[in-house]
Formats: sequence, structure tokens, C-alpha cells
Amino acid sequence: MVMIMAPGGTKEMALGVLDAGADATYVGVQGWSRRGNQDELSDDDIRYVIDYALARDKDVRIVVNTQPSSIEIPMFLERVKMYHEWGAKGFMISDIGCMKLVNEQIPTAQIHTSVGCGITNYADVHFLSELGASYVVLPYRLSVEEIRQIKQENNVGIEVFLFKTPAGGKICPGKCMMSSYFSFERWLDEQGKDHFFGSASRGGDCLRVCQTMWDLETAEQQIEQEITIKENPSLWLNELPAYLHAGVECLKVPGRDRSTGLVMDLTSCYRRAVDDILSCDKPDLSSYEIELQALRVRWQLERGKRDDRLIDSALAASSRSLISTDRLSV
Repeated sequence: MVMIMAPGGTKEMALGVLDAGADATYVGVQGWSRRGNQDELSDDDIRYVIDYALARDKDVRIVVNTQPSSIEIPMFLERVKMYHEWGAKGFMISDIGCMKLVNEQIPTAQIHTSVGCGITNYADVHFLSELGASYVVLPYRLSVEEIRQIKQENNVGIEVFLFKTPAGGKICPGKCMMSSYFSFERWLDEQGKDHFFGSASRGGDCLRVCQTMWDLETAEQQIEQEITIKENPSLWLNELPAYLHAGVECLKVPGRDRSTGLVMDLTSCYRRAVDDILSCDKPDLSSYEIELQALRVRWQLERGKRDDRLIDSALAASSRSLISTDRLSV
């Protein structure tokens, strides 16, 4: 069975993707996932989404993929147990210690590794499956051949994003710390949870500084042409039959920070395409390619606005940090 898992950056989005054909929706917890609060849900909204999904025989996966401090681990486990009691069946986790604790204390919960685990090969997958991972999400740079080898070497569910970088690339999502260099802002909430602006690993937004233009300079030379450090990924379709044949069991629609309408349309498109692939040996995906191309244009427009907003936030945070440093040096 193949599960289509779609994002719930808001309550409306989570309900919408379930109605559009997703088998499960994944929702982030404020302060505990790798997004800003605008793309995460409150506990009240999470409980509502869980009830909505269960009534329709569907699932909710809770994103708790930050890296908690030792002080925060009891809070982390308390939240996970609460959501599981409400009916959430799975959790997306980055921290390997917390992954092991959840597996030991809540053995009936399904654990999805987050992209923050930074998997690069089949040995990484084997290590995470031994810690209790039910599904291991692979970076979007891996080929079908690599996925087939990973599946052959490991008895664990394989999850892939429905987007990839056109030229592959070697920057590993989840292990980048660039945003933290642009901000030193942090605060405690009423529960004692630390929040860090600019650090996705600690519950804030990734500021997408890799997407702006950079001047490359070394001690010997300066390259005049501006470059971006990382290419933006693109949505894909024609690889689906090969990926499913290689053993992929969970397809992850991206877009917690996109518009509800766009994500619902993406979910609907992929739902119909997957159903066609599973129903015949040689499916014709040409009609979906036309539909997806229009969705790609909408995706790029929304991505550009998001990147501009986050990069502006990074620059503003950097300016505030410089002002603070100047005041300290006076």
C-alpha cells in the first residue's frame, strides 16, 4: 500500500488535503517543528484535525522534528504522548535520542525520520531503523537505483518527497546551520520552551539564505558572477512508476508554507496519478504532466514570495545583531 501524505500548514490546509485525497496529513507543533509559527498548529487545532481525520479513516502525522535540549526532553515526550492518546498514529522526528525514547515509551507509535536526520546512504537507514524508525525519508537527490538498494538492504518503510533538485546537489537538507549566523534572538514561552528565531533545528524558520545571491571570494580571487548556494527543488511526476516499483511506500507532498488551494490541487493531482499507476501496468501520465506544469508555475511564484520574505527577515536580523554588537563595544 502506498500512502500519500500531504501538508497541513494551517488547520484549513490539513482538512483540505484530506478531502482532496491524501491518506494522511502532517502538521507541525508550534515551537517543536522546523517552521515558523505561521506554518504550525496550536494544540486545539491539532486535536480538531485528528478527530476530523479519524472520522474519515485517515491519519495525522505530528511534526516534532526540532533538536530538544536535555531540559526540554520531558516536555517533548509529554506532548508526543498527548497527541498519541488523541489518535495521532505517527511522528516526524529528527533527534535520534528522542526517536529511541519514543520507540521505547510509545511502541505503538509510528516514527517517520525527518529530513533533518540528513541520510546519505543505506547504512544511515539501517541505523535509524534499529532505533525504531517505521519510515525513513530520503533526501530528494537520491536516484531510483540508490532507493532500490536501500530498500533491499533494510526492512523499513521508504518515504520520498515529491520534489527534487534538477542537478542533484550535495547540500543535505536538515544539517544546514546558515540561518543561525544571521540571528541571535531567542525567548522562553510560558512552558519554559526555548524558541530561536532563525534556527529551524530549534523551532524557528529556516531563513533560506542559501537562496539569495552570493559573491564567492577566496584569499586568491573574487568571482564576479553571483551564485546561489543551493538550487530550488522542482515537482516531479514521470519518475513515480519507477519509484513505486523500487519499493517506496510513502509519498510526501511538500508545501506547509504554500497556499491551501495550491496544496490541495497538488494532492488531488498526485492522488489521481498514483491511483492510475497502481491500477495498470503502463499508465499514461501525459495528462497529469500538463496539469502539473501549471501547478509548477504557481509553486514557483509562491516560492519566490516566500524566499524573499525569509531572506528579508535574515537581513533584518543580521542588522539588529550588528547594532547590538556595536552597542556592546561602545
